[in-house]
Amino acid sequence: MGIKQIIKTDADIIDAFFRREEAAVSAVTSEYGKYLFKIAFNILGNDEDSAECVNDAYLKLWNSIPPDKPKNFKAYIAKIARNIALDKYKERARGKRIPSEYTMSLDELAECLPGENDTERAYGERLLKNAIDSFVCSLSKRQKYLFICRYFYGDSIDDIAKSVNISGSMVFHELSDIRKKLKEKLIKEDLWYGN
Repeated sequence: MGIKQIIKTDADIIDAFFRREEAAVSAVTSEYGKYLFKIAFNILGNDEDSAECVNDAYLKLWNSIPPDKPKNFKAYIAKIARNIALDKYKERARGKRIPSEYTMSLDELAECLPGENDTERAYGERLLKNAIDSFVCSLSKRQKYLFICRYFYGDSIDDIAKSVNISGSMVFHELSDIRKKLKEKLIKEDLWYGN
């Protein structure tokens, strides 16, 4: 029986996954469980489904490390939880609209994204992704934080406001300005097909 390693950092957690120690999952639960639940809940708006997504994320994490060795562990697990929650959302939402922070953030972005009837959809999606990535990289650190919190994680305006210590109306206005600039960029690059 080997000596148990103390798990203090993300690197320690990853090493524990590589050693196939169940303590790795416990460490993730302790350190990031609430964070992962919040990501899932922002998309699903349901405690039970969100908890199930977090458990599925732990399993996916167990199965992906090794061979993966993420450089940014928090972003890696956030993406896993988000993708699982999005899959569950799509499964639940077939044919009906389920209100959540996720649907509200999509509605906000809809005003500056092209329509879905593009005949070269796959090519258009790749161009759109590249344009949005480039746009986000060009934002200030604070704007980037606001954009990612709202449109990647689906955080509420109030939660974002608390995290950056400003008013909700200020966050709303900054996000509105960011969306306007995104729309202008997409129009300039001929990636906008709306009104």
